[in-house]
Amino acid sequence: MSLNHQGAEPGTPLTLTQAASLVQGRLDGDGSIQIHGLAPLDEAGPGEMAFLAMKRYGRLLRTSSAGAYLVSSEFEDLIPTGASKVIVDKPYPALRELLLYFGDEAVLRPEVHDTAVIGSRVRLGSGVRIEPFVVIEDGVSIGDGTRLGSHSVVGSNSTVGRDSILHAHVVIYPRSVIGSNVVLHSGTRIGSDGFGYTEIEGIHRKIPHIGRAIIEDNVEIGSNTTVDRGSFGDTRVGTGTKIDNLVQVAHNVQIGARSLLAALVGIAGSTRIGKGVWMGGRASATNHLEIGDAAQVAFDSTVMKDIKAGETVSGSPARPHREELRRQANVHRLGKLQERVEVLEAGSGESG
Repeated sequence: MSLNHQGAEPGTPLTLTQAASLVQGRLDGDGSIQIHGLAPLDEAGPGEMAFLAMKRYGRLLRTSSAGAYLVSSEFEDLIPTGASKVIVDKPYPALRELLLYFGDEAVLRPEVHDTAVIGSRVRLGSGVRIEPFVVIEDGVSIGDGTRLGSHSVVGSNSTVGRDSILHAHVVIYPRSVIGSNVVLHSGTRIGSDGFGYTEIEGIHRKIPHIGRAIIEDNVEIGSNTTVDRGSFGDTRVGTGTKIDNLVQVAHNVQIGARSLLAALVGIAGSTRIGKGVWMGGRASATNHLEIGDAAQVAFDSTVMKDIKAGETVSGSPARPHREELRRQANVHRLGKLQERVEVLEAGSGESG
């Protein structure tokens, strides 16, 4: 029998009382209501719990058919009178607990599939799961409880820590280091060569890349993201950092702990990103820059010079956010300014 991450058999319902206990919330209403899953406000049926944590979605309550609600204490008064609800001060951690309970990703049993190709001097920890057609090259070490998804490849002399998940079609190049409790989604490539060439006699000659790619503990990296290895140093993604889909991290980049990089971010070679940095979708940074701790880069911005710790920037090229907002406001006023200039010029011509 497979169990979910809360130790229950998938599909097992919760009473509203049990749900309130699970999320450490306050029950208001009929605790015997059976909850079979979660759904958005405008899609939830009588056996489902809907979620409200933002006032803008309160309008959907008028037509909601949900059997019960998980609601932020800030907005509990928006729930229709008589409706049963679980009230929490921190809605998103509570939602996470319920999603883990009702999620369809069961805890899978350990096994090494007989189609896997495993090289020499490979060390497999206890409780490892190796799925069909995995390739593990020579000298690899895999930690306890780690799962390698179908068709994933771990290159020679690489290390993967304990309790990590490599989903299907992940490729780890040789000598890469993957920490513990790391999640790499399908199509991720770790340790590929960086984009480095030098021109010799009119021909672009490849600069050898002999460094490593190091992914520290508790990192999650989205689908089809690439982290290049260093040229003659290491590329490093710090502990607890979360990287979205379709992100490019170039050679020798250093990303500090607990940073967040949204989809389509591109970081050029040797740029150093501090701890707790946030970069919005399609943001980019040119090479050899320093982005300080807790800096924020707005979506679709291009960083072309160093950013101080704690600074928020936007635009292309990126500049302090308030300065960029003023610039945009001035751009929107150009039409009216042009009209005024034309009137002034016409008046000047008449008086002349």
